[in-house]
Amino acid sequence: MILPDVHLLVPTAAVLALPAAAAWWALRGLSGRWVRALALTLLVFAAMRPELAWGRGGSDVVLVLDRSASMGEARARQDEVVRLVANQRREGDRLAVVLAADGADVAQAPQATGIPRLADSTIDDGGSDLANGLEQAAALIPPGRTGRVIVHSDGENTGLDPRPLAARLALAGIPIDVLPERRPPLADAAILDGELPQELRLGESFLGAVRFIGDRDETRAWRVVRVGRNADGAASGTSGTSGNSGDKVVASGNVALNASRPTTTTFADRPPRGGVVSYRVELDAKDDRQPLNNTARLVLRVTGGERVLVMSGDGKPGNLSQALQASGMAVMTRAEGPLTLNELAGVSTLVLEAVPAERVGLAGMEAIARWVEHLGGGLVMTGGRRSFGSGGWHRSPVERVLPVTMELRDEHRKLAVAMAIALDRSGSMSVRTPDGRQKMDLANEGAAATIELLGPRDQVAVFAVDSEPHEVVPLTPVTNKAALAGRVLGIRSEGGGIYVYAALLAAGKAIAEAQAGTRHIVLFADANDAEEPGDYKNLLEQYTRAGITVSVMAMGTAADQDAKLLEDVAQRGNGRIAYAERAEDIPRLFAQETVLVARSSWIAEPSLLQAKPALDIELGRGEELGGTWPTAVGYNLTYPRERAQVLAMAPGDPAAPAVATWRIGGGRAVAVAVAVDDPKSPEFLAWRGYAPLLAGLVRWASSSGDAPGMLTSERTGRAVTLRLELDPARRAEWPATPPLLTLNQDGEIGAPRTVILQPVDAGRYEAIVRLVGDKTLLPAVVIGDRAVVGPALALPYGPEAEPRHGQRPGDAVLADLARDAGGKVRADLLGAFENPPSPGQLAEAALPLLIAALLLVLAEIAVRRLGLAFRRAPLRKPESVGTSVAPSREPVTAHVDASSPDAPPPDQGLHEALRQLKRRRKE
Repeated sequence: MILPDVHLLVPTAAVLALPAAAAWWALRGLSGRWVRALALTLLVFAAMRPELAWGRGGSDVVLVLDRSASMGEARARQDEVVRLVANQRREGDRLAVVLAADGADVAQAPQATGIPRLADSTIDDGGSDLANGLEQAAALIPPGRTGRVIVHSDGENTGLDPRPLAARLALAGIPIDVLPERRPPLADAAILDGELPQELRLGESFLGAVRFIGDRDETRAWRVVRVGRNADGAASGTSGTSGNSGDKVVASGNVALNASRPTTTTFADRPPRGGVVSYRVELDAKDDRQPLNNTARLVLRVTGGERVLVMSGDGKPGNLSQALQASGMAVMTRAEGPLTLNELAGVSTLVLEAVPAERVGLAGMEAIARWVEHLGGGLVMTGGRRSFGSGGWHRSPVERVLPVTMELRDEHRKLAVAMAIALDRSGSMSVRTPDGRQKMDLANEGAAATIELLGPRDQVAVFAVDSEPHEVVPLTPVTNKAALAGRVLGIRSEGGGIYVYAALLAAGKAIAEAQAGTRHIVLFADANDAEEPGDYKNLLEQYTRAGITVSVMAMGTAADQDAKLLEDVAQRGNGRIAYAERAEDIPRLFAQETVLVARSSWIAEPSLLQAKPALDIELGRGEELGGTWPTAVGYNLTYPRERAQVLAMAPGDPAAPAVATWRIGGGRAVAVAVAVDDPKSPEFLAWRGYAPLLAGLVRWASSSGDAPGMLTSERTGRAVTLRLELDPARRAEWPATPPLLTLNQDGEIGAPRTVILQPVDAGRYEAIVRLVGDKTLLPAVVIGDRAVVGPALALPYGPEAEPRHGQRPGDAVLADLARDAGGKVRADLLGAFENPPSPGQLAEAALPLLIAALLLVLAEIAVRRLGLAFRRAPLRKPESVGTSVAPSREPVTAHVDASSPDAPPPDQGLHEALRQLKRRRKE
């Protein structure tokens, strides 16, 4: 604790101590003399007007470091800049560091010691917002502290004008010095802009344009490259062939740059695939002052018509693909693997043929869900031992767009489960995910998902583990799910690492004596921070003999340093290991493990499929689908949603929908909960309705219909104006309220960004959105059950790379900033703390001292005048039984002799004496 300095504004008032001492001596005979002495002392100090000062001396320096991409290699030298300034701190001096790029971030608040690690910053370098950086700096220097701001930048600001912030700091007496990062005096040739069609159908050609600009007349080479699948994730090829998957130069040449006006060149191309196709424009960057704007990216959305993408196994065409091709559909096949929104944008329907969720990945699952719900895609998921609940799709983004759910229902389970969950709560679990949650929060949600799936016959125990296990939930029947989940959701990361052996031992002890048919341990651990395995091999051998199984949920990848240990734990525990490369996938993995342990979601019993009346409504029965349906060798246990249409049932034990459909957002989804290409099901493959059923379902899923309007865009810098124009001929379909625009970005997890479109005329709406980073956006609006998809949107390059022809150089902008704020242009960092000493925060203490003295005087008077009221009365002896006292006939006066036998004991106090005298007067 830092004590304030005390200063006396009127020290000569100390002479009042003499009359104060005389007064105290004159009243020394009265009680409470020491209280009066303290009160008089406080009065003398109040007359001297003492002043308290905090933070006096020293000053603050705030470094504002430009971390934008335009700084280039200069960013690597900024650690040395911080050290040079930090080493100049004297007693009372403090250093703060603010990082400015696309926004601003405080890397270190004002501190007398220590420096931050700039490499730990995750700030987006796609801009240079100096105004935001200065605003953060102004907030870091408190009142009573002198200070200085030093800006290290190239001056190529992309945010608001920083001059108003400079004026604000100047008014506060805080100068701004600048340390400019000067660029060499070279020419700057740049790609100014590019123009592509808003939308293109597969097979069509287009004519594009590119504008170049330079600050001197010269000739430079350029070219346009169509980016292949390996770079942007888009698919190509048909019927199992991959086609051209590499980059291809579609145009090249030399352009004559003119210093007075832009130069436009054109190029033509015919994209070989649907989806979002990317083009890279390159301009010779040799001896260029700003090479970042010599490469630009252009994007184009190519619609594929009725094209079907079938994902299955190794990607070779099977019975399903052949049946769809025979029905006249354009079919592409590909192996299991990650999917992107850019790839899906080029097809009308996706068929997941018995694909496990882990093969698609969390980002791929989110892409599928957004594509169906917001972009009007059609999804068909077929069943099998690796699909639906058995394939880990429960609690995935895809489940929310399917017409069926995959939860556990207690009435359909035969064995009870005793499950012990050991959660890693080490320091690594405190790291935050992009949505702001900690990894620990997501692990807690995973354990809570397990509790949610279990039933009252089951038991669960939960431990939080670091260097030792901490029991959060003892082995308890899952009867009050909310209470159990609430305790689990409160677990917090406490530091250290997870001790594997201690976690396994505690979990095993918890369920060793349970009477459940299945006893299972789930160990959640960081694959980079799993410690102290101990004699886990012997322990797991004992568990195996006792019928206890062990699975591992690993945060990380199979390449992490402790992954092999965790894999061995799962293998020896006769369980499974699942890796969560993204923390957001943890709850789904816990749900998958619970489903696999608590019951088999694949019912391996022959079932004679039965058509339902809804089949006639959605597909039409037809001759092939009439009559008796075949027997399936098994089916996935699912449950239809409220709005779903069940077209066929698997009437096993328990019964479940075999085929279900529904409309969701602007798209459609189909669940076929039987294996459609299983050699063990020859009856189903030989059924004459096989091809008509699957082709009909795929066509139904892709028939989202024509969009009732058009969505176009116009970009100016980062700002894009999106315009929705509805079809006047379909006025009955127009929404009653302004529609919602969704901005779908590949790789994002969770809900997309949304903007409410503002009406500008009848059937016309507009919205302005801001592009951030280097990702591609696909805007879309759902009108009724139809999706209106706009053009693909992307920035050609970072905003700080925008050509600055005709604008003042960055070092001149910084010089003006320093001049307006009373600072200087620095060539070095010497004397950074040579500022006036801080006066500190001041507070006069005279008034509080006067109040304290007054309270002491009043308290002394009260104690002296009413002192008897605080005395405790002694116990009186009881009078003898049978004796009586004759009442006195003498007149009673207010004066009572204390020696009289009728007088009350003096210890009873004044109030008791008055009460007894009043009683006797009445007698």
